[in-house]
Formats: sequence, structure tokens, C-alpha cells
Amino acid sequence: MQSYHRFFFLLLYCWVPLLTLAQQERILIHAHNDYHQRKPFYQAYAQHVYSIEADVFVTDKGAVLVGHDLHELQDNRTLESMYITPIVHAFASNGGRAWAASDDRFVLLIDLKTPAAITLQPVVDLIAMHPEVFDENVNPYAVSVVISGDMPNPVDFDNFPRFISFDGRLGVDYTAEQLERVAFVSAPFSSYASWDGKGMLTERDRDKVAAAVKKVHGLSKKIRFWGTPDGVTAWNTLYEMGIDIINTDQVEHCVEFFRRKPLR
Repeated sequence: MQSYHRFFFLLLYCWVPLLTLAQQERILIHAHNDYHQRKPFYQAYAQHVYSIEADVFVTDKGAVLVGHDLHELQDNRTLESMYITPIVHAFASNGGRAWAASDDRFVLLIDLKTPAAITLQPVVDLIAMHPEVFDENVNPYAVSVVISGDMPNPVDFDNFPRFISFDGRLGVDYTAEQLERVAFVSAPFSSYASWDGKGMLTERDRDKVAAAVKKVHGLSKKIRFWGTPDGVTAWNTLYEMGIDIINTDQVEHCVEFFRRKPLR
């Protein structure tokens, strides 16, 4: 009986921190240019991030290749092999969910580097092959596919299936119908602040960032800035200012910071 009690209290001791973590707010972290990580997709996925970014080019032969610039492209680094196939395998392993026994979903942000007119349809065709993974009308835990970069004109959003949505932009006057296709809004940080992540934002820069956040929240959308300083001070400042999605190239460090931070 004594050994049973020891086992019970050991089990309880192990579960307490897990229950505490489960009750915490999920911090929405964006794995910027994920394909530059040591293990693209897998590092960010293991950290349970909110969104993972892949930049893509379509070649003359119709291949959808992943990279930031033309000189980075390699025939074996395709959107399908680096992202779609691993995601499909993860869902098969986890009973149709991104993570086993979790209701959390994540975003695959696909940034079109070649014109949307030639790039978006090949991307859509690849995604359409796996409705059980990428279509929430088929699976409520599906990955959300969000198109960024060289996006189509908002008037053309409805020309594309509803299992994809779009990365919104500040300054675009969306109709109510178009706004339904916008997943969240992204903006270049340099347009609002010149802060390098050291010390504090100036009052002027803070006001400009806060105004952008307020405007996006007024649309009932989340906001992400790209090109932000990437470190503890910046992550903390942006989070405290109400920026919903934290952009980072240091996924593991960013996740660990928020894991240890008392949340608001």
C-alpha cells in the first residue's frame, strides 16, 4: 500500500505542471521563413507553433519549389515534399489532428514569390489532393492554408476554393465578403517603427504601432508584423502591446521564452 501511495503522489506531481501548461493561453508564434531552419517544418511543428511560412516559386515546368530567392531553389525542395507530405503524415499518425489529443490547429502560410496568376493554381491543386487535412468542411481540425505574397486582387478571392484564405493588408478597403476570406492581417514593421529591439519604443513609434493594432482589431482580425526585431525584449514588447501573432526566426527560443513568461 505504501508503494502505491508513493506511485500515486509521483504521478500527481508529474501531472500538475502539464495541467498548468494546458490551462495557459496559447501564444500565437509564426515561424518566419521556416525553410531556413535546420529541419524545416519539423522544428516549428514540434514547438506547437501557430503558423509556419513557406515561400514558393513556380518553375517553367510547373514545379512548386520552396525558397526565398531564385538562387536557393533546388529541384528536391518542393512544397509537396517539404510541407504537404509531412503534414499529411502527421495527421494520419494523430487521428486526423495536427497533434495527438489536441484541438489546436495551425496555419500553413504560403508566400507566392512568382505572380499569383501562374503560382496560385498549382498550389491550390496540391492542397486539393488532401481535403481531409486542409479543408475544415471535411475535417474541423484541418490546417488553415493562408496565401500571402503576390496575392490575387481581392475582387478575385471568390475565384478560388474556400479551403484557402488570404493574408490581409492594412490600407486595403475590403468588402464584407472579401474580409471573410482574410485570415489575419500582416504589415511591415518598418512602416510603423524604426526600433531595433533594444531599449524602448519611442512614444511616436508606439502610438503608430498601437493605431495599426487597433485598426485591425476593429475588423475582428488578428495582426502580425514582419521584419520585427527578433529577441526577448521585442517578443515581450509586441506581446504586451496586443500584437496577436509573434513573428520569429528563432522558433525554439521564442517558444521557450513564452513558456516561462507569466501571461497576461
